Amino acid sequence: MKTTSLLTGAAFMLLSAAALAAGPKQVDSDQASGLQEMGTVQVSGVAGSSDDAIHALKAKAAQDNAGHYQIVALGNSSDSSLWGGTAILYK
Repeated sequence: MKTTSLLTGAAFMLLSAAALAAGPKQVDSDQASGLQEMGTVQVSGVAGSSDDAIHALKAKAAQDNAGHYQIVALGNSSDSSLWGGTAILYK
């Protein structure tokens, strides 16, 4: 009985992690043309690199239950390691 519970719990954890890892998919403007827009999200003051800002935008897209997102702005000021960006969300 305990083995079954442990296996069930482990399987649930793996499925949950896989679903979270998949999350919304980044698309380009051509791919987004056939999708229904949901709105936009923005991040600012993200320390690190452009990858960190992209990850933050993807996390916000996932929080809003978007299936896809398109990054339309990404950057930092020349004297800063703080990044910001904007993404359009799609169903």
